Amino acid sequence: MNLDVLKTFCDLVDSGSFSKAAEINFVSQSAVSQQLAKLERDLHTQLIHRGGGLVAPTDAGKTLYQGAREILRRFEALVGEVRSVAEAIRGVLRVGTIYSVGMYSLDGLVKKFIQTQPEVNLRVEYMRAHQIYAAVASGELSLGVVAYPERQRSIEIIPFATEQLVAVFRAEHPLAKQQVIDAAALAGENFVAFEADIPTRRHIDRLLKAERVQVNVVMEFDNNETLKRAVEIGAGVSILPLTLVEREVAMGSLAYARFRNPARWVRPLGVLRHRGKTPSPAERMFLNILKEKKEKA
Repeated sequence: MNLDVLKTFCDLVDSGSFSKAAEINFVSQSAVSQQLAKLERDLHTQLIHRGGGLVAPTDAGKTLYQGAREILRRFEALVGEVRSVAEAIRGVLRVGTIYSVGMYSLDGLVKKFIQTQPEVNLRVEYMRAHQIYAAVASGELSLGVVAYPERQRSIEIIPFATEQLVAVFRAEHPLAKQQVIDAAALAGENFVAFEADIPTRRHIDRLLKAERVQVNVVMEFDNNETLKRAVEIGAGVSILPLTLVEREVAMGSLAYARFRNPARWVRPLGVLRHRGKTPSPAERMFLNILKEKKEKA
């Protein structure tokens, strides 16, 4: 068992997808499957539930995930401390992000940063929103990127982008041919949602309540990839940022409809940094790239 294998396992749990975990770690999907199989043999227990197009950790898998995440965090912090002894521009820039933002809205910007600043060791870590706030406040992260940023005394918020929320369906769903719908069209539908403590879920619940629309929540997930797979197999409809489903829509496995009052159905993204802390040169460079993206939008 090594750190690369632990990271691949954590990315598999975070994404709920063998293909996504492979993409994140620049390996083949079969390599991810082989690493998981070896982990399960070494630990003599099943770590991942498979079936029905869904991927989720077993209880043993959840325990391994929690411990592995802490090991990886400590190792990255150690690397950052060692490399920061050198010139600041050659140090480590640690950025925490929720998965749906990191894999979609940030992906191109991260590549641009790596290309233009190859001497900076950029570490992008996928975390839950509450973990990002805590890590930025404590100084473990230089920056955090979250949806629906909430003001806190020790944290400065820099607006980054605004994503459109849309209704998402299986391609064969009766509403899949509609381009624009009223929220009322979702009333009574089986609904696949994010878990209740995720900010995007809380905001969508408030929007549906304001429209007096009741849906039947049948599944809850903590990551968007597993959620999309559930919609694809017909478990229910959902509401997601458009950026998250563009690939599946292009492939024909999902369809979406905009809401009739789109100005209300949005998801703002913000960058978090420790208030009053002087940004490092690498941090300023990263923020400048985000600023350029916002100005072009």
